[in-house]
Amino acid sequence: MQTSLYPWQEAQWQQLLQRMQADTLAHAILLTGVRGIGKLHFAQALVASNFCLQLDPAGFACKQCKNCYLFAADTYPDFIFLQPSEESNTIAVDEIRGLIGKLALTRHFDRKKIALIQHADRMNANAANALLKTLEEPPAETILILLTDKPQALPATIRSRCQQTSLNLPDETEALAWLQSQNGTTRWESLLKLAQGAPLAALDLLQSDLVEQRHLVVASSLKLFEGQATVALLSSELESIPVPQILAWLQCVVADLMRIKAMDNPPSLENPDFYRHLLALAPRMTVSSLQQLWEFLLQRSRIFDASLNRRLFIEDVLIQCRTCNKSAR
Repeated sequence: MQTSLYPWQEAQWQQLLQRMQADTLAHAILLTGVRGIGKLHFAQALVASNFCLQLDPAGFACKQCKNCYLFAADTYPDFIFLQPSEESNTIAVDEIRGLIGKLALTRHFDRKKIALIQHADRMNANAANALLKTLEEPPAETILILLTDKPQALPATIRSRCQQTSLNLPDETEALAWLQSQNGTTRWESLLKLAQGAPLAALDLLQSDLVEQRHLVVASSLKLFEGQATVALLSSELESIPVPQILAWLQCVVADLMRIKAMDNPPSLENPDFYRHLLALAPRMTVSSLQQLWEFLLQRSRIFDASLNRRLFIEDVLIQCRTCNKSAR
């Protein structure tokens, strides 16, 4: 159970806390922001405060009352948490129907019933449609909290029925100070730049092999765009990397190419360490081909399922990248 915040979340916390205390918190909240800034952490703290029987002066859960103990033990009966399963990259309609059924049940306690949906953008079309009716006519005394890194991937009908709160990136000084407090022996500047300013993403880069994997995916995609590698070779090299991660990094490459085509010296890039390669490649690509590839990658990220043949799925994605390159010539 999270009952505290990261330093850069204070402003948004105060806004939502005031609404909660005035009982004007919307029945549906959409928390957005880039990956790696602590959206789930923030949402858990908000949920805990709603359930707590004796908040501390800052509005955080006390961690001592009966409700706090139940929530910490994942046994609070009026809380529903939903996220894509490890076997699937999507949230299916049956899972949303199950959530709706639980929301309709009588509350056990006098606090609001809350459902928290992590990675809400991964709902398939049927799941999103099923949730829409509940957003339009929510059961009494319920709150739905949707979290997403990609609000644009949610249907407009879902977004329009939620009170949106965007969690902002900290400034560089604040982010580096926090990272230094986590590990004082690491030079964080380069990792924070690769993480696009998101401190938790920078911490993930240090604690895993994501740095090497990301470098391989980006370098491989640029080779493919430049016609210097085959689909068969690259699919073999990338086969051990999680497919959702490959898709996310490929989207970052496409986003960088579109930024470079849109303006000279863009203020920020997802892959600043590949700037020279991206700058050389961008004139050879068309905006329309990049937009089509972006939409393709977004669609593939929604339909990927761990039961699919990974190698064939990756090859299909790489073939589309190669096709995009050919159409730009």
